[in-house]
Amino acid sequence: MTNYFLNRRRFVSSAGGVFILPLLESLFPVISTAAAAANDPRRYISFYFPNGTYNRSDQVTWYPPSGAISAASLPPALAPFAAIAADFSVYKDIGTSAADKLSNANGQHTGEPVAFMTCSPGMNPQISFEHMVAAKCGKAAIVFQGNTADQGDKAPDNAISFLAGKAVRGISNPGDLYRQLLGQVSPTSMALALAPVSSTRSSIIDSALTDLNQLRAKLGSSDQARLDDYLAGVRALELKFGATSATTTAAVPSLSPAPPQGSAVAAQSCAKPVNNSAVDSSTAAANGSLYLERLRTFNDLVAIAFACDITRSVSVMMDVETGGRSFPSAPSELIYKGADIAGWNNHNISHFGHVANSNADYAYSSPDGIPRCITRDRFYFSIVADLIAKLKVAKDASGSSILDNTIIHAGFGVKDGMHNATMTKSPPLVVAGGRNFLTPGQSFDFGAYDVADMFYTFNTLLGLGMNDFQGANKLMKL
Repeated sequence: MTNYFLNRRRFVSSAGGVFILPLLESLFPVISTAAAAANDPRRYISFYFPNGTYNRSDQVTWYPPSGAISAASLPPALAPFAAIAADFSVYKDIGTSAADKLSNANGQHTGEPVAFMTCSPGMNPQISFEHMVAAKCGKAAIVFQGNTADQGDKAPDNAISFLAGKAVRGISNPGDLYRQLLGQVSPTSMALALAPVSSTRSSIIDSALTDLNQLRAKLGSSDQARLDDYLAGVRALELKFGATSATTTAAVPSLSPAPPQGSAVAAQSCAKPVNNSAVDSSTAAANGSLYLERLRTFNDLVAIAFACDITRSVSVMMDVETGGRSFPSAPSELIYKGADIAGWNNHNISHFGHVANSNADYAYSSPDGIPRCITRDRFYFSIVADLIAKLKVAKDASGSSILDNTIIHAGFGVKDGMHNATMTKSPPLVVAGGRNFLTPGQSFDFGAYDVADMFYTFNTLLGLGMNDFQGANKLMKL
């Protein structure tokens, strides 16, 4: 028979950790909230997918039903990402009036990238949104270009980033960003996500640490993560009352067995960057087999740049518009209905996989063209999902997830890969993160709004102070 006897000392220490701390938090809700997020920086990152895709009313590939997103309601393009469905929202049918005007009869390529983050009324915008964030916070934006092998700077729409009236091409080698960060990350900018409490005041967590360790060992991984996050919030509350007399720099005690790197208790989110020599090359951008590794390495560095507060805004052009990257094979879990993208031209995929003749007639799709579009879209979105996962475990100084303080904006510029805009209201658009000021995990019908309204709302949430964005000033409930 199992012995459930608890001695008095163990009950008191455990009860202190389990019952008293929630009581303290309930007694001081305003202080607890302030300790969790008041001083955390807010950030923005955008991912641009080129060339358009398939997302028509007869076979919606990106839009879940309106309301809360669940694993069961995810459309084909997002189905492999059920594990993070609560971390992103889909903005359906949102207007793209500026891009529509700039593209007019030019095949929806000219003007779509230009307007993506500027909503510019002309082909020569002054500044894009990530640089507006940078100007407000005084920290330069990071601009990343996924490809250098196609058209270079010859085409006017090969950039989404603009500053002082000029296109910002950005870097394509994550090794260059590594070297840039290496000179900016210093030991003084690195701090544990959870600092120690005062040397003159004992921690309630510490007093119950033995029992918490035993409890943690009996929990599943998801419950362990919840416990770690709870203790992170508790430590933040302790710091609120003990920080003024803190004199020690002793390490924060962690539970044993140790949580995974990046957890709330053990993580050191701001760390010196590590170079990935496999992709540190000016020619790596042209190598399709390195594409995923390059972009994931870039995500690693962005997470460090955010954690160390080196930048608060980033833009990523996954590939240039009308680019013809030859893709590697997609990871097996991303392949839809057997339609792999290995060796396929990006632009051809967007036209549903068919070129009828030597004159490049893109008007007809191949039988597996739509599934191949979906595989390509999953391939691209897996990069965004990778950053979501990395920012989710990285912590701000308060213990809050960096993801919860970051807007991740991702989507296509071109409405329809076959350029039949009358059959598609808007290009697919996903916004992730920002749980401290957004409501992720939703599918929103935004037919009454324009992306300029979205940027105006982002401006308000990020505290940029603009009265409008290219004339738009409707606040959206995000």
